[in-house]
Amino acid sequence: MKRIFKEGMPHHVYCKGVNGYIIFYSIADCVFCITLYSCLSRKHRITIGAFSIMPNHIHSQQNAPSRKSFIAFNREFLILFSQGYNKQHKRCGKLFQTPFGSAPKMVEKTIKSNLSYINNNAPAGRLSEGVLDYRWNLMAYYFSSHPFSEPIVLNRASHKMREAIRFVDRCRQENKPLDYRLQSMLFKGLRSKERKQLLDYIVAKYNFLDYNSILQHYQSMEDALMAMDANTGSEHDIKEDWEDYSVYKTMIEKASNSGIDMGTINFETLGKDDLFNLVKVLSEATSEKRKIFRFLHLDLPSITKAEGTEYSK
Repeated sequence: MKRIFKEGMPHHVYCKGVNGYIIFYSIADCVFCITLYSCLSRKHRITIGAFSIMPNHIHSQQNAPSRKSFIAFNREFLILFSQGYNKQHKRCGKLFQTPFGSAPKMVEKTIKSNLSYINNNAPAGRLSEGVLDYRWNLMAYYFSSHPFSEPIVLNRASHKMREAIRFVDRCRQENKPLDYRLQSMLFKGLRSKERKQLLDYIVAKYNFLDYNSILQHYQSMEDALMAMDANTGSEHDIKEDWEDYSVYKTMIEKASNSGIDMGTINFETLGKDDLFNLVKVLSEATSEKRKIFRFLHLDLPSITKAEGTEYSK
């Protein structure tokens, strides 16, 4: 099917994990995504009016200067993120379904509905109470540079924290994303409070969301949020089934509590004993085997054959 692109109009872009597999297990996964998205949107002059990271997909509303830059930006992001992610998680193969999905929004009503839809993805999927409670849609950063942490007081910060801030500033100036190696270096040795502060600092520094793309449709951001609370929006051009994503959040917590490092795990290379022990742990979060398989990057037959059991879900 030929991609429809309308120059000068915003487009809803949808990038989903291959086979619906979960991608974003850790903060490091999300930070790499945010900083890479930021650098590439600047490079290709893409305006982002809405954005949200979900466990197995990404939504955004993009306005590109041309069809060529629109496709180049999204292709480059998918390639570079997949390469960095696969290296970190010691895996190979496709990470996202290709080609990415997109649909132009041509009139005021559909643009506003799509803004609401993207920003409400996390609350609708039970990942947060409201739009402003979810870090990875960037909306809270309109009102504060540190919405999820205490403000940074530089003359009271540790030497390591001040070094980390200077390094982030330099990377942002050079339009360089923070890959997993750089993140490990930045956060190493920081206290819990400082790690939260640095995370907010990074997201605010690399924040690419063009809030004017929202404000041009509303009198104020408060009015926009009220409208989003009243109407979660809709998407008829890109098929997406509703799902309770809070289950995946619970599974991540249970896996972490069982000793799994979610920042480096490659489920595809786990031994059978470790895999099936983990299945038991994850089963405490949900009885839906389909969700467990997505979480583990497994197809149903590969695990049921080993167990000698057939699942219907």
